[in-house]
Amino acid sequence: MEKDQRKIENKNNQRSPIRASSERNSRVGRRRFLQSAGVVGAVALAGCADDDEDVVRLGATYIFSGFASLYGDEAERGFEMAEEEINENGGINGQELEIIQRDTEGDADSAIRQMNSLVEEDGVHGLFGLDSSGVAQAIAPQAEDIGMPYMVTHAATPFLTSPVGEHDNSVGNDYVFRNCNSLAQDMFGAARVAEELDADEWATIGPDYAFGYETWDYFRDFCEGLGVDAEFTEEQYPALETSDFSPYISAILGAEPDGVITPLWGADLTTFVSQADDAGWFDAIDYTLFSVGMGTDLPAGGPLPGGQHASTRYSPFTPETDENETFREAYYDEYDTLPTYNAEGAYRAVYMYKEAIESTGSTDADDLVDAFNGMEHSGPVGDYRLEERTNQAVVPAIWGVVSYDDGWESNVLDPVEVYEAGPEELESALEGSDLPTGV
Repeated sequence: MEKDQRKIENKNNQRSPIRASSERNSRVGRRRFLQSAGVVGAVALAGCADDDEDVVRLGATYIFSGFASLYGDEAERGFEMAEEEINENGGINGQELEIIQRDTEGDADSAIRQMNSLVEEDGVHGLFGLDSSGVAQAIAPQAEDIGMPYMVTHAATPFLTSPVGEHDNSVGNDYVFRNCNSLAQDMFGAARVAEELDADEWATIGPDYAFGYETWDYFRDFCEGLGVDAEFTEEQYPALETSDFSPYISAILGAEPDGVITPLWGADLTTFVSQADDAGWFDAIDYTLFSVGMGTDLPAGGPLPGGQHASTRYSPFTPETDENETFREAYYDEYDTLPTYNAEGAYRAVYMYKEAIESTGSTDADDLVDAFNGMEHSGPVGDYRLEERTNQAVVPAIWGVVSYDDGWESNVLDPVEVYEAGPEELESALEGSDLPTGV
């Protein structure tokens, strides 16, 4: 009863991600110039869309400004790489591919406006992207209303692919798909890691909105379902873009847990790690699990210290396939850094659209939805399928220990563990919980 009450209180206190407001800190390319041209430019593009039937247009929607703009920059690298490869090899069914990108600003209202503009004015045939779980949950019913397929490549909330009616927060529908692993799959992996660690008490520090609360709920319920013998104690939820984590760090250290799981991300992750290190966190806490901590380029010295546990939705070295090696080498040659999961997810989304269009011979939205439902696909992440009931990719949870690789001049996960995280595994581990698997 106490756990259920805490969940209710957490849900009632969830906040939506704040709108990013700082200036864009990445390069301004041709497409970004077009997107900044405003409605007049968009209307002009719409005219081109109507006249040019030899172009396949896709809309890419990510955070390109503010404290989380790094994720948009990484996605841009991935989808531009796919666009160039496809056009150099004859396009899609002989048609040129054009990707039009828009900045969601991490804000639901902005994302909905950009989605509608891409569909109504630019004439896109499909959409992909989204970095924020809160934004994705707001977008999902809108995508169904306008009848446009949306391939989500980053936002992780399980409620996005949990069909409407399964839970009060479920928004899954026929038009929304996700090609990366979800928070539920990631937390199943975290609980599997916790099984092997000598930790009797766990705490959390996460962002003060749904992603932070859901991470703790799923981690705790998966641990209980797997029989992890531990107590779950201190919870801290700093707001996004917090500059001073010291009171939250002090509260966790004062509780003296053996382990902490944290889904902090973006600039907040970097700020937290620096301040936690200064406070002696990594000497006092035996285990810190960084959920999706390998989601950004992590050079030597930051932000994650060696020896800590972290997860990723894609590993440049796992699986050991020709397809993954080719992608990794091409990406490294182009950008002088290893590909991150947001780059790989965006890259793969474009190729999924290519496969769907070529298999159906159509760019009709409903034909693409039918092609995606149950699709079996292969990419750098490996072979997987989109589950028919949920439209969620059945991909593994990947966790490992952070270490530095001199050859790649980057942090990597070594050793790394891959945990199968399909419907059967998650349903078994969540038996007795009211949380949906979303898989």
